[in-house]
Amino acid sequence: MSQERRGHVRFPVINNVGEPVELDVMVGGKKVAIPGYIINLSAGGVGIIALGKESSKLTEGTPFNLDLNLPHLESNNVEGKIIRIEKGKSAKAQHSDDEWFLSLQFTKIKPAFLQHINRMAEDWSICETKIQMRLPDVCFRKCSYWDLCEKTDKLKEPALKNGK
Repeated sequence: MSQERRGHVRFPVINNVGEPVELDVMVGGKKVAIPGYIINLSAGGVGIIALGKESSKLTEGTPFNLDLNLPHLESNNVEGKIIRIEKGKSAKAQHSDDEWFLSLQFTKIKPAFLQHINRMAEDWSICETKIQMRLPDVCFRKCSYWDLCEKTDKLKEPALKNGK
């Protein structure tokens, strides 16, 4: 049986096809902002799809700075290092170098931000378990993952009366 390498639960961040982000790194001795989008998140790190040819110059171990701005979850100047690089599915199919999947490990992040991410991961995991077990009342409005959730089982927001 293989052992799980991650120390934290990772959950998807696919709200409207990912959340945009810029990864600040040093490439060839100069600071570069690489655009991309977040696809998953945990208290230990983040998975992003990096876009553009500059991404092909990245190497494992490269330090980064990142501003994370998700609904109810904002943290400026998160630091870490790139721990895995893979060519993206579209880039493989089109034989290009402009899409890369990066696994990023956090090395400096605010403790309150980590706690919030852990709470989101726990709520997401509980929801997934309830769905798999086909339990009623899967969703609850105070879920910390609510704003990122796109599950079909998500509760519908109550309709506003008279547009208010």
